[in-house]
Amino acid sequence: MKWCREIGRWIEENVVTPVERFFERAEEVCEEVGRWVEQQVLTPVETWREQQEQRCREEKCVWVCLCCNKLFCWFVTVLVRIIEWVIQIVLVWLVETICKIVVTIIRFIVMIIIQVLRWVVLFVICLFEGFCAIMILIGALALLVMLLAIAVQPIPALAPPALPLIAPAAAIAIAALLLARFLCKASRCRVYGAIGWALKWAIVLGAFLAITWLSPLTALIVAIYGGLTAALIILLEPIPCTLPDMRSLP
Repeated sequence: MKWCREIGRWIEENVVTPVERFFERAEEVCEEVGRWVEQQVLTPVETWREQQEQRCREEKCVWVCLCCNKLFCWFVTVLVRIIEWVIQIVLVWLVETICKIVVTIIRFIVMIIIQVLRWVVLFVICLFEGFCAIMILIGALALLVMLLAIAVQPIPALAPPALPLIAPAAAIAIAALLLARFLCKASRCRVYGAIGWALKWAIVLGAFLAITWLSPLTALIVAIYGGLTAALIILLEPIPCTLPDMRSLP
């Protein structure tokens, strides 16, 4: 599933991560907006209120109205402080909170869309890659059936049912491997590996049949398969490419 991993990693690095960083930066901008409101609105009001408090302390009392001038001054100061608290608690907090809520909602929606699209893309890619792997496996198995059908021809008990399998197995093997090679863009190493895998199993199973049925001609065919396998290994050395292990799939 090489394509699946590569596509998934590409989407993670080039789509998901940049989008997450963008929204992290957007949340930082919300905090900056809150600080801007505090600097542009709250700080001037606070400065004016401090000046007003200083003026109230320095202002002389008018005894005729029982210091009503200072009372009014302090009343204005208290009112400004209340307004200041309202700005600090409501305006600054509200602006920053609403901004973060909007960013969070948009982020949630965008990430859901990205994940859905990611799942769709990976499903299609992985399905196609799975199809290619199945074509390789079908080609290798069909080739194995053909090789075994040829190997058992010297055995009278097995030759009649095996003979009709040679032509269709060969056709299926050629078609499946060609599809994998040209439609799925499978590497030459992968195709040769499927052939080598089939030859290895044909040698093992053919040798077992030759010993079981005491067939020298089957043993000779198996020896030919061994020579073909050796030739294939030598042929693949410059690429470089190695034949898959028999215990794994081609």
